[in-house]
Amino acid sequence: MEKVLVTGGCGFLGTHIVQKLLSRGVGHVRVLALPDETSLNLEGLDVELVRGNILNRDDCKRAVQGIDTLFHAAAMFKAFMPDPTPMYEVNIRGTFNMLEAARRAGVGKVIYTASIVALGRPEPGRLGDEDTAYDAWDLTFPYSRAKYHSRVLAEDFGHWGMDVRVVCPGMIFGPGDIGPTPSGQIIVDVLKTTSFTKAPRSILKAMRGGSIEGVPPLYVDGGSSFVDVRDVAEVHLLAAERGRANRRYIATAHNLTQGEFVEAVSRAAQIDRKFMKVPEPLARQIVRRLEKHALATGSEPALSESFFEYSLKPSFFSNRRSVQELGASYRPLGVTLRDAVAYFRRRGYIA
Repeated sequence: MEKVLVTGGCGFLGTHIVQKLLSRGVGHVRVLALPDETSLNLEGLDVELVRGNILNRDDCKRAVQGIDTLFHAAAMFKAFMPDPTPMYEVNIRGTFNMLEAARRAGVGKVIYTASIVALGRPEPGRLGDEDTAYDAWDLTFPYSRAKYHSRVLAEDFGHWGMDVRVVCPGMIFGPGDIGPTPSGQIIVDVLKTTSFTKAPRSILKAMRGGSIEGVPPLYVDGGSSFVDVRDVAEVHLLAAERGRANRRYIATAHNLTQGEFVEAVSRAAQIDRKFMKVPEPLARQIVRRLEKHALATGSEPALSESFFEYSLKPSFFSNRRSVQELGASYRPLGVTLRDAVAYFRRRGYIA
């Protein structure tokens, strides 16, 4: 890798990919960022910043000129979106535009950022892997479907002769989440809520105008797979350096139930907080009330109904391929969460 383009390079994951590339001594790193996107995370870094939009084909053509490797990390990640059309446009059509421009420009290698939500959720008691078939067709979860279709699209370019390598991260956390992303917002929401000692049936009464105030994090059955953003960035570079063309690599580290996760966040923040396991029917009522309030006020709910329904089935995954084939390693969860909490406190997102 001598001349590299990172789309979404001002974002949470993209910034860390840029930092890894520079630490590797890559001579020229170009970042494609939206015209009005903040470049705060890139301050002081020796990069070429190009403004444009992956929905504009001319911007894509201009961005890939002279590039030998493309890291396509640009995406729209929204847990709640009443009209998901823009998310499909960015994640699917934007991916086509970017990879088609790369193909025409003769870019030698593409590392595409997918997600574990672009794969299938494994059966209870089992770990999913890179070949677990997508299963969430019965749910209206636009982000998951958009990432599934964009992953398939990227892999089709590989089937047509391009060198495309796909990284599927788990839920990403860590420092530098300037947005914050929906994943990081979970940590913020967990730490903003207060302990709740009343009976579960009192929770709905405690909600003020449909807000989450006075309600603990929604702790129900289910769970997900979590990973440090710095480790995900490293897997991207390892996939470029050691990976194989037309191959997927899961980048994740810690499989936790929802209860285990909120307790881990509390420990990382050194806050003594009690959490209550909420029965699924009651949790569903709370989530629907939150979403109704969000629709009425134009705000975002602390938890969307689509994400809630998706997460009820544990999404636990194995990182064996990334470890064995790429030599990836992963930080302890406590380190990741402590660094994330410290970053959010510095930014003023939490007290």
